[in-house]
Amino acid sequence: MRVDLHLHTTYSDGSLTPGEVVDIAKAQGLCAVSITDHDECRGYFDVADEKDIKVLSGIEISADFYGEVHVLGYNIDCRDADLTAYIKEQYKNRRDRAEKMIERFSDFGVELSIDEVLEECEGDVLGRPHIASVLVKKGIVNSANQAFSRFLGRHSKCYVPRKKADVKTAVELINGAGGAAVLAHPGLMHGKAWSEISGRLKEFGFWGIEAYHSNHTDGQVRELTSFAEQNGFFVTAGSDFHGASKPELRIGQEQRGGKYLENSLLELGINCV
Repeated sequence: MRVDLHLHTTYSDGSLTPGEVVDIAKAQGLCAVSITDHDECRGYFDVADEKDIKVLSGIEISADFYGEVHVLGYNIDCRDADLTAYIKEQYKNRRDRAEKMIERFSDFGVELSIDEVLEECEGDVLGRPHIASVLVKKGIVNSANQAFSRFLGRHSKCYVPRKKADVKTAVELINGAGGAAVLAHPGLMHGKAWSEISGRLKEFGFWGIEAYHSNHTDGQVRELTSFAEQNGFFVTAGSDFHGASKPELRIGQEQRGGKYLENSLLELGINCV
């Protein structure tokens, strides 16, 4: 299937600009993409006027539900007042979180500054990958993976949890902005999150699930697609491309598909047949 509806750019924790991402997608012959930065959708405006490829507006909202779950939103109005207010609030929350993590580094004799981290962040969505980049440049760690395992991972020394919306609020923000809410990579959800949320997707207002994801096995894809068809949800497909921080994920990498995915994409206004 020649689409990739899960792409991150320099507006959040990706290493390529929206224009660079779209250029690669076009070179690979994709017919549709969506820029789905974390808690951010400004990247869409950089590529909205593309003529040779369909670009859907998008976002990926981090939410709380038995841990962290991610909610993708497609065909949203990126100027919607409530969504814009939420995005601005997340700018502040992410900055506050980064400053708290930086303070913790001093306990281990590692001196970092918020200015150094901001230099690694081309957008306003500060994240752990930007701190990891500084650690690599300063020679404190050899790689981003080592930065996460030693300092930034969920159970590591300098980790600070981030304030997130509850999942119902995340879906309401997307639906309120005229979009379609999709549960991101359910095959990667931890603990009881999937078993608890799967029976409440309609209650929360979800349109679909991301059945096709680079890290889903063929078995998971079959199970998730079957679940979606049986329960009246649509399905989407994406690579979850980030660039340098996740080099194993490539634009257009997720190429599995079938008739139900085609039908779902038509609902989003994508005709790749």
